[in-house]
Amino acid sequence: MGLALALNSARTSLLATSAQIAVAARNTAGASDPFYSRKIANLVAAGGGSAVSIQRATDVALFDRKLAGTSSVAASEAVLGGLTTLQGTIGDTSDGTSPAARLGALNAALKAAANQPDDVALARDAVDRARDLATSLNNSAAAVETVRMQADADLAESVSRINDLLSQFEAANQVVTRGTANGSDVTDALDDRDRILAGLSQEIGISTVVRAGNDVAIYTDSGVPLFERAARRVSFTPTPAFSAGTTGGAVIVDGVPVTGANSPMPVQSGRIAGLAELRDGVATRYESQLDGIAANLVDAFSEIGTSVLNQSTGQVSGLSALATTEAFRPGAAAGTAGTADLSGAKEVAFSLGLADGSAVKIVLNASTMVGAAADLSKVTPAELVAAINGRIAADTATPSLAGKVTAGLDAAGRLTFTTAAATGAAARLTVQNMAPTSGRMLVDVGFGVAFGVPPRAAGLFVADAGGSVPSGPFAATGLAARLRINASVDPQRGGDVALLRDGGIAGPGYRSNPAATGGNAFADRLRTLASLVTADRSFDASAGLPTRGSLQDFATASVGWLAGKRQAATAESNYQSTLLARASDAYSNATGVNTDDETASTLALERSYTASAKLLTLVNDLLKTLMDAVR
Repeated sequence: MGLALALNSARTSLLATSAQIAVAARNTAGASDPFYSRKIANLVAAGGGSAVSIQRATDVALFDRKLAGTSSVAASEAVLGGLTTLQGTIGDTSDGTSPAARLGALNAALKAAANQPDDVALARDAVDRARDLATSLNNSAAAVETVRMQADADLAESVSRINDLLSQFEAANQVVTRGTANGSDVTDALDDRDRILAGLSQEIGISTVVRAGNDVAIYTDSGVPLFERAARRVSFTPTPAFSAGTTGGAVIVDGVPVTGANSPMPVQSGRIAGLAELRDGVATRYESQLDGIAANLVDAFSEIGTSVLNQSTGQVSGLSALATTEAFRPGAAAGTAGTADLSGAKEVAFSLGLADGSAVKIVLNASTMVGAAADLSKVTPAELVAAINGRIAADTATPSLAGKVTAGLDAAGRLTFTTAAATGAAARLTVQNMAPTSGRMLVDVGFGVAFGVPPRAAGLFVADAGGSVPSGPFAATGLAARLRINASVDPQRGGDVALLRDGGIAGPGYRSNPAATGGNAFADRLRTLASLVTADRSFDASAGLPTRGSLQDFATASVGWLAGKRQAATAESNYQSTLLARASDAYSNATGVNTDDETASTLALERSYTASAKLLTLVNDLLKTLMDAVR
């Protein structure tokens, strides 16, 4: 080997070894950075010696799995955080603060009052328990709105961070593509770009595509482009205030909604997906359950008018078609609309009487309607009319109403009573709603208003100033937040707790106690009220709970639903966190820095450097000897 060639080999070896030592030093310095990837110094032949080409340790499959795991954990933690807030605020069935526990306390108080109807203190306690129940539902509804409001604010924060990260990614991607084009070392820039992708995956589920020149395109996990040579705009309009029924705004990526019921390409993971599910799914479903409890409380504890009106004409018709009255569920699904539910504890109870003293009590329920309807949960107007006429015809009292009054439907479908006499005293028909049989619940079949009998009205529980009774899920929206006890029975607002026993909370025309001056021993109404909590009822399917059961069953199922959701969210969060930890460990093992290996490599490189230095010294001595000889 010539001295010149030996000198060049020694010099290039020193440079290559020096570069390798520098890379090892970079690796050691970056060992504690979770986003730093190990750099590899590869030797290549160059000019009779060696040069260093720097590469970056990477594993695309493991990195993609790590991004997916990060998105899944962020989504599950967002849902879990909201559920934990709801659970902590509302409690459960055992701590006495949940709606289910409050409802149980009300039921016990009503039973105690029914056992001693003359005890004002027990009646007051029952009213207090009703107030506690209303307050519990108010607080629960407020908690739901707080969670939804916070989720909406967090969505706005997340969108802002996404736009900032996309801007950072655009700058980092330009550094990578330009450096790749001119042959520069872009390994650190690639680390920066991956760090940004990891942060982006926390906010929204993403997938990436590497293109020519180390360029990268980013898409949501549903396929909407987030970055294609330039960042796409992500927008979101926060909702200033939430109430029941409020629909929050959608997150829009490049003009496409990626959250909400109307999204054609909804994101499946990331913090945004979890917050949207919490705000628009979990919280609203729980809110509908609370509203369902409130609406059924108003309905169950409502009062039926008992006033009497004497008519002086031979025929009396209702004001509207029977099939369109509330009891016949005009807004229900096909097959149910236009029918009345007289199954379980439901009952129709009224009396008919003429001026000659003939009268009959019409009581229609699951016991008395056997054989009179094909399906007691779907009684048709014709079946109801036939049952009424059957009771009239069966009257054997003296004088008897049989043959004197006939029920029917007129051409407009209205419930009509026709007397045998056209005018005069013989045609004076008296219609009076009756108190229900103990343990049963009255169903208003709609003729009360037409005959001058006060309509069914809110009793113990009210949700608006008019004291109306909600019908259907739309009318029930927001009731949990507005529910309160009726002022007429609330001693804190000057009400009379005795009305709980006697009836007439909605007004004098609703009194149930038959005693003219108020019988203190009247317990029938209190027993009926207590039975309403455990009586079988129908519930709206949109609440996501069983559609048949008692109020107590429904309230308990609601608390159980929330607890189940939280338990499932906790399990999902733990599972996804475990997967992410394993994916991160695998990726770290494949691309991370082992300081022991780097130290050993540095020592070996130092020995190589020393050998190259000695060779350079030897060549230098030989050249000096040669020059001295020439002189």
